[in-house]
Amino acid sequence: MQVPSERKSCMEITGGRKSEDVQYEMPGLKMRVFSKQSQLGLEGGGEIHFVSSCASGRITRMLIADICGTESIFKQFSCQIRDGLLKSINSIWQNRVVDDMEQQLREFAEHGGFATASIATFFAPTRSFVMCNIGNPPPLIFRAADRSWDVFHGEQQQVSPDEPIEGVFTKGEYRFIETKLDVGDHFFIYGNGFAQSKFPDGDIVGHSRLLSALQDASHTGPEQRIEHLVGRVREANETSEDSTVISCSVTNQSVGLRDNLLAPIRLLRRAKDNTNLEED
Repeated sequence: MQVPSERKSCMEITGGRKSEDVQYEMPGLKMRVFSKQSQLGLEGGGEIHFVSSCASGRITRMLIADICGTESIFKQFSCQIRDGLLKSINSIWQNRVVDDMEQQLREFAEHGGFATASIATFFAPTRSFVMCNIGNPPPLIFRAADRSWDVFHGEQQQVSPDEPIEGVFTKGEYRFIETKLDVGDHFFIYGNGFAQSKFPDGDIVGHSRLLSALQDASHTGPEQRIEHLVGRVREANETSEDSTVISCSVTNQSVGLRDNLLAPIRLLRRAKDNTNLEED
């Protein structure tokens, strides 16, 4: 299905908990967000996703989180995550976002909640991609130079022993990924809802099965293959839990003159919040 592209506004955050199939054009990236929310309500929690863009459009940040808890806890934690992203919307470094998330996860666990998350940042001028995975499946990256897909598990940092808190990942369990991308490369981020779904043949999606399905279609463009696979999985899991995928192609689109000129003015304003955290 051909989805019209929208120009992603600078100094804006979008997403939340809503079903959508939307495509954005932004400096250095063409992004497709596939989000399907179940009709089971928020009893027990659900998945959220956010996409933010800085004052000039150079910094794009993405987050997918799977939140388990009561409806009130879900909404409170979702707002905290969104506010943390807004606070760091103009920072190229996502360490602050990860540190805030760690603290939020600990406080969340004290109220009986549990969550997994993926936080990724793309910086257009250098085409750098960094990501922190906290219990979510690893991303897949397509290298246009050799037309191959690979799973990026990332590395665990060496940290001093943490006091374990039930229901929380310690900082030493976080997976960190950092790489440079080229024009034509592609990365694929998804939550546990999609990873635990099934293909029509009954196989669980998972990262190994997903990698195999993508590699088997090396003659097909990554965007077309992903759209096809997401469609197949959706058809086979119509009544399943929430499912979110963020798929991005690296482009040579640079920051426009207008956005460069307006960036200092935008820095003086509050970021535009176009998120929706209400149940679909």
